[in-house]
Amino acid sequence: MVGKLNGLMVVVAGIALSGLPVAAQDRPAAPDTELVGQLNQLGQETIAMAAVGEARGVRPDVKAFAAAAAREHRAMNNGWLVYVQRKNMDRSAIENPGNAMAHGVLALAPLTNSPRDQFDYTFVTRMVSQHQALLDASAAAQRLARDPELKATIGTLMVIVAEHLVSAQQLLAGIPEPTPRVVQLPAYPSPVSRTQTGADEPPPDAWKNIQPLRQQQ
Repeated sequence: MVGKLNGLMVVVAGIALSGLPVAAQDRPAAPDTELVGQLNQLGQETIAMAAVGEARGVRPDVKAFAAAAAREHRAMNNGWLVYVQRKNMDRSAIENPGNAMAHGVLALAPLTNSPRDQFDYTFVTRMVSQHQALLDASAAAQRLARDPELKATIGTLMVIVAEHLVSAQQLLAGIPEPTPRVVQLPAYPSPVSRTQTGADEPPPDAWKNIQPLRQQQ
């Protein structure tokens, strides 16, 4: 595991299936399929973020965290595929839940566009928020899931995600926050004042040939 739970415990409630027919136990309801799809997608997004962190990270501890997070989330997502196959779920619905754009290029944009001197801070900050979101989504999915095995699997996921979250928070605490960059608007070069342009000031010789009104009379 990447980090320690610091006392965090996840309790998974067991639900008896004795009242359900065997066939019903082998065919999870549609909401469970949707839940697995969403958790799988969040996992894929986390893997993609971790891969960018492993490739672009500057500090050795950041690169090590990214590599471990990517490895463990891949294992978790492989577990989802095994569960889907065992439960006869629609694999296409799991792999394409319908909102891939928001969880693909858009999610990675802050990392891919981050300057090198700010990357570690940006990456770990994103990983903290990503794991918090995944933990919140897992807790909600566990409440909504109908299959007790799915509830237990989500509970295992929550333990791992919580460990990653604690590790990311500890890592972030040791990275200095970068100084915000001043963005110069392209229409206004730095030597040019936006308020004192000189347009209202006449050239030095403008008053040379102008005589006072009294002398003209």
